[in-house]
Amino acid sequence: MGVAEVSRALVAGLGAGPMFVHSDAFRVAILVPPTRDRNAYLDLHINLLRRIADNRSLLIPSFNYDFPRTRLFDVGADPAQLGPIPERYRTTAAEWRTPVPIFSVSGDGPMPSVDWGDKTDPFGMESIFAWLVEHDAVIFFYGDTFHCNTIVHHAERLAGGPPYRYDKVFSGSVRMPAGNIETGSLNYHVRPLDKGLDYDWPRLLDEAIAAGVCRRLELHPQILAASARDLVGLWVDDMRANPLSLLDQSTLAWVEPTLAKLGRRFEIGDFETMDTNPVEAE
Repeated sequence: MGVAEVSRALVAGLGAGPMFVHSDAFRVAILVPPTRDRNAYLDLHINLLRRIADNRSLLIPSFNYDFPRTRLFDVGADPAQLGPIPERYRTTAAEWRTPVPIFSVSGDGPMPSVDWGDKTDPFGMESIFAWLVEHDAVIFFYGDTFHCNTIVHHAERLAGGPPYRYDKVFSGSVRMPAGNIETGSLNYHVRPLDKGLDYDWPRLLDEAIAAGVCRRLELHPQILAASARDLVGLWVDDMRANPLSLLDQSTLAWVEPTLAKLGRRFEIGDFETMDTNPVEAE
């Protein structure tokens, strides 16, 4: 069987809903025929992903991190900043794009009901990530991209809010595809400014595979897939037992003593003044 067929079988065993793709075009270059035409090369990947998704909706994140600086997100014009496949998909193949700043998603099929308004939580119960869990989605890691797992932030919300992040509200506007502008604000739980914070992705991947919620193709190890529902559930259980369970050792080295000294979750005033504009992405 070809890569599309074995990948489709992998996805079929993990969920019945849409396929949400994190991609790295460089790491999957071998999976499509060589060509010097950049757009043709990207289209080959998108066509392969569509064959894998088959009759599922194909969703690809089209995140753009400029909103904290510009305070304006243009749904139709702002590029995806996650590499060439997401931007090519957004501009040539997707039927819609969600209107939430920073964490917008492009896709085909029925558009998720994800609204923009006052204190929109991009990781909360009305977010695209909650929608993926509710609709039994499969997260497809196209290019060994488990470390790109943004749905981890939804798990953090469900577990009670990560003590090592703090909420920061960014007010601004969204220009909708029809041209109208709608104001609102984004309630983003950010990493502490100027601090290193990362997750222990190699360990988390090993644990997800051991638990059966994530699987890897043996013949194409750069391809993995996970049940959105089961992966989030695994992480929520871990964080409820130990709120710092997802972090790597270098992060724990400063987070643990800082939290012990404060005796509470981080707050914005611990790391920045209220008028500080920059934000650490994800």
